[in-house]
Amino acid sequence: MSAMMIQGNETLVDTYSNNEKTKYGFIVYLMKGKEIHTEIVSTLPYYPYPTQGIAKIAGDALVKTVRDMDLSPETNKLEKAMGDPEIAKAVSEIVEESKK
Repeated sequence: MSAMMIQGNETLVDTYSNNEKTKYGFIVYLMKGKEIHTEIVSTLPYYPYPTQGIAKIAGDALVKTVRDMDLSPETNKLEKAMGDPEIAKAVSEIVEESKK
């Protein structure tokens, strides 16, 4: 679902640090207009990167990789896995709504 939310939507990649500002991580937010709507993915609670710049590059790379993927087979599998046509419809609506 996170990948589906990233595709076709405006996102913001932000960074965070430990208290000593010696290790960093990233957070990818879903944006609605110019406002942060929700957190999609992050490296929290870990600080896997040695600099803020590297953390930002890693977050941007993740977003680019996800946007370059063809997720249509996974969307179809998810809908079929739900079994119930009403649930499958709801999943499709959530995915489509996240694109608006």
